[in-house]
Amino acid sequence: MKLCLNQATTMPYSLEETVKAAEEAGIENIGLWIEPVEEAGTSNVQRLLKESGITATSMSRVGFLANKRGKELTDAQDAARRALDMCAELSVPTLAFVAGGLPEDDRSIRNAEDRVRHTLETLMPDVIDSGVKIMLEPIHPLFVNDRSIVTTVGQALRVLDGLPAEHFGVLVDSWATFWDPNLEQSLRRAGAEGRLSGYQINDFTLPLPLPNNMNGRLMPGDGCIDLVSMTRWVAEAGYSGTVEVEVFNDEIWKLPVQRILELAVDSFERVIGRNFPN
Repeated sequence: MKLCLNQATTMPYSLEETVKAAEEAGIENIGLWIEPVEEAGTSNVQRLLKESGITATSMSRVGFLANKRGKELTDAQDAARRALDMCAELSVPTLAFVAGGLPEDDRSIRNAEDRVRHTLETLMPDVIDSGVKIMLEPIHPLFVNDRSIVTTVGQALRVLDGLPAEHFGVLVDSWATFWDPNLEQSLRRAGAEGRLSGYQINDFTLPLPLPNNMNGRLMPGDGCIDLVSMTRWVAEAGYSGTVEVEVFNDEIWKLPVQRILELAVDSFERVIGRNFPN
C-alpha cells in the first residue's frame, strides 16, 4: 500500500507549496481539492504535477445536495459536472461525493437517500463521458444534519445499488466510519461489488474541538481507531489503491508545511508501512 497525501492535511498552504514539499518528502501521490485547483488554474496544476512527478489520484469534493431543491439543486449538479470535467482534464480518476444534510422540511433519511440517488442517476451520462469515478463518501453521524445523511458504508452501498460499479463507488474514511459495528461486513460487500474505490486514514479522539468538530482529526496512530484491523479488512476486501492521509486539525495546520509532511509520512509508516509492506 502506497501513501497518498490528501491536500486537506496541508489546508493553509497553497497547492504549489504542498506539491513542492511533497516532492521533497518523497511523496508520489496526492489527493487534490477543487478550490485550490481552481485558484491555481488547471494548466498550472498540470505543470506542477508533471514537474514534480507526483500523481493526482483523487479530487475532493462535490455534492452537499440532499437538502437542496430547485435552482440550488441544479447549481450543485452543475458544480459536479464542472468538477468531473476538471478531473478529466487533469487525468484524476476519482471524485469524492458527499451527500449533504437533512432539509428542515423533511427529516426522513430514506427520502434524502432517494434525492441523492436521483442526482447520481441524473449525473450518470456526465460521469460516463468523463471517465471519472464518483466515490460516495460516508461522513460521521455527528454531521447528519448539515453535511451528510450517508453515514455508513452499508448505507452508501444501498444508495448506489444498481448503479454501474465501474462508475460509482465508495470512499472509506477511518474517522468517519470506524465506529460502525458492521464495518467489516460492509467493506467485504463493497469489495465483492467492486465499489471499494478509495481509502483515507486519520484518527479519532475526544473532546472534539469547538466550533468545528471536524477539525479534531489526528494523524494516524495518535488516537483510538484500530487502523491495523481496519486496513486489513480493506485489503482483504480487495482494495489495492493508495492510502490517503487526510487530517483536519487546527493545531497541525499551524506547523510549517515540511513538518506536517514529516508527521504524515511518519504516521503512515508506523500504521501502514510496518504492517502492510508492499
